[in-house]
Amino acid sequence: MARTVAIFLFSLLLAAPARATLVAVVPARDGVVIAADSRFTFMSAPCDGAFKILEPARPLRTVAFVTGDSIFVAPPPAGQAPCRYLATAPRLLDMGAVVRAFLDRSGGDPAQISIFDLSTACVEAVERFRRAYPNALAGYAGREIFSVVVASYDPDRYASTLRNFVVRLGRNGRIEATRMSETTVGPRTPRGVWIYGEAQYVNREVYAGPGRRFLKPATRDFLGERVPIGAVPLNEAVAAAIDVVKAACRTAEIAPPPSGIGGTIRVVVAGAGPHLLALPPAAAH
Repeated sequence: MARTVAIFLFSLLLAAPARATLVAVVPARDGVVIAADSRFTFMSAPCDGAFKILEPARPLRTVAFVTGDSIFVAPPPAGQAPCRYLATAPRLLDMGAVVRAFLDRSGGDPAQISIFDLSTACVEAVERFRRAYPNALAGYAGREIFSVVVASYDPDRYASTLRNFVVRLGRNGRIEATRMSETTVGPRTPRGVWIYGEAQYVNREVYAGPGRRFLKPATRDFLGERVPIGAVPLNEAVAAAIDVVKAACRTAEIAPPPSGIGGTIRVVVAGAGPHLLALPPAAAH
């Protein structure tokens, strides 16, 4: 009895992560397209319906998303369905909210985004979380916790900029931001689909594996033919982004990925206008 009570009390000190997985980014001549599945994996359960793409008020023509273990909540009470609990559970740590709050405080010009300052804000948020829940990150030593991506479009240059970093817990116990990158693709850059989250899975199982048959011929051409982004209209970029995510969702049913991929596909476009455009959700089949 004493051991059971001790285990129960210990469990109250823990936090359970919800893992977000797959986002596809496709730059086009007149904007940048972001498509994401809507599945979180929580307590080993696939939970659909999440809207993973962040739409900050500022900077203009900018979206963001977080993949990996981006949300932590207290474990659900015994007998409660994990997904129903996750939908309303108070967030002990919500990295999407941290990223959006940082961007909302930024100016209107996406060129002024500081990837260093954003990564510092994320590391500080994780440090505060660890101080409050010392055991929550015990299993992350030497591993990445989550990745942050910020995508912006500049209509004056017809260029898209992708900023990315990961936050990890080093084996020395230090929480750090690593693999910082800033990539600008313009009209002469070869078109392509930038994958975040389960990128290795998509490369191995979709592009070069059994899921390739789920890609439409137009998408295979989009991936294989060397065409400059300046020749890619938005509708083709939208179609390619949706089709790659859809193919990954279907592939996940026959070759399960490390984290679940599935649910409705959400799409947001940052284009020439000042406001982001959220397209109607697309079914995974």
